[in-house]
Amino acid sequence: MNKKTINVKTALKQETAVSYLEELVKSIKTGKLVVQQDSDFVSLTPAKTMELEVSASQKKGKEKLTFELTWLTEIAAESDARLLISSKEPVVAPRPNSKDSTPELSKTSGTPKVAITKPVGKEAVKGKPAPKTAGK
Repeated sequence: MNKKTINVKTALKQETAVSYLEELVKSIKTGKLVVQQDSDFVSLTPAKTMELEVSASQKKGKEKLTFELTWLTEIAAESDARLLISSKEPVVAPRPNSKDSTPELSKTSGTPKVAITKPVGKEAVKGKPAPKTAGK
């Protein structure tokens, strides 16, 4: 697909800006968003899951508010999977009511079933820092 871009910077009245924002909300809700300037246009299909970036700033004599919405067009953006990437292996949980410490193997794959007893690595799941443990 060819890249299409429309950039506009213009002075306008507050009521016109509000009208644009209201039309933006309606278009996102319908699932079709078209931005047009003269004969050029970009047609977008907003996803059900989006990323929002908001920036607000004040300088002497000037204020600015920026909203940026981004989304993936083909891949599901939200998942319930708990992902952890680390150079350390997880602690293997022993079988319940077992005297030996041999890990229980999965019946389908032959791989050990594991339970993570504490966050591994510098960060825990979902980008939150791992809690500090005693002695570290």
